[in-house]
Amino acid sequence: MISNFKEFIEYCLDFYGEGGLYPENNRTKEQISYATLRYLDLCASDDNPLNWGDGDSIDRERVRDIMTAIYGTHEIMQPISEEVYGELAHV
Repeated sequence: MISNFKEFIEYCLDFYGEGGLYPENNRTKEQISYATLRYLDLCASDDNPLNWGDGDSIDRERVRDIMTAIYGTHEIMQPISEEVYGELAHV
């Protein structure tokens, strides 16, 4: 379980940042932080089915989807989930 914002950002950087497991888009700490805040806003919305999962892999993948929607992608890794893409229109 992730216990704070900084840990979650570092966790995401391990996957999507320079030298990470999926570095294709070389995400920055700022990009991940912004996408995480957008995701947390979605989770806090009363009319939203998304829930924060204590920083688990689902949370990380949803943040990835938000970054892809905002910043685009250099390679298609996976399609953006309809769940996250549809909710982005409401934020």
